[in-house]
Amino acid sequence: MRIAIVEDDVEQGRILSRLFESSGTNAEVFQTGRQFLHRANRSAFDLAMLDLRLPDMSGLEVLERLRAQEQLLLRTMPVMVVSGHPDLGLMKKAFAQGAHDFIAKPFRPDELVIRAEAAIHRHQPRLFHDGPIEIAGIRLNLATLQAFCDGREAGLSAKEFHLAWLLFHRQGQTVSRAQIMKLVWGRADSLACRTIDTHIGRIKRKLGLDKKPELRLRPVYAIGYRLDVFP
Repeated sequence: MRIAIVEDDVEQGRILSRLFESSGTNAEVFQTGRQFLHRANRSAFDLAMLDLRLPDMSGLEVLERLRAQEQLLLRTMPVMVVSGHPDLGLMKKAFAQGAHDFIAKPFRPDELVIRAEAAIHRHQPRLFHDGPIEIAGIRLNLATLQAFCDGREAGLSAKEFHLAWLLFHRQGQTVSRAQIMKLVWGRADSLACRTIDTHIGRIKRKLGLDKKPELRLRPVYAIGYRLDVFP
């Protein structure tokens, strides 16, 4: 997991960074709102911990700009607002701007970690919807974890099915290896590239993708995989 800590107090930033890294979470500290917004536009975080008092703009303004930015990126980052001067008015404004949690200073370190992990868990991107996917003679049925190619059951394993579902669900988009590891294998650590590649090869063979000119599943160099559908 990756957390952005938006905190102008250098020592407080170090303390928070060490706290989360000791629990196995990567943390990056930003001392201004502009630094954070610039990085958030190019790199995904699982959570942002946002102080309301920053040197260049208020935390509420950062939150407002982040949410406007995300409308173009089609993603929403959970945000935990941290305030040294909490009141109901500030809390109401923070939640209205799209905050997911609000915690007052001083806070208990163990409580902060628990609430951060809960916010991340609650707002994990949903990988699957309920209805089957049907494209070019390929049918993926989530209810039974079955895949069919031109009416014939393809015999995908559970991991192969979930990987196929992710790629078909995100057709026309590049899916990174990190996303595959997180959403299919449920792991944030590194997984041997050949493991993913082997599963991709089995999916292509079992679904007969090489025989379907309207479908193209290809690697994207140094990033991941992409499924394109042609009319």
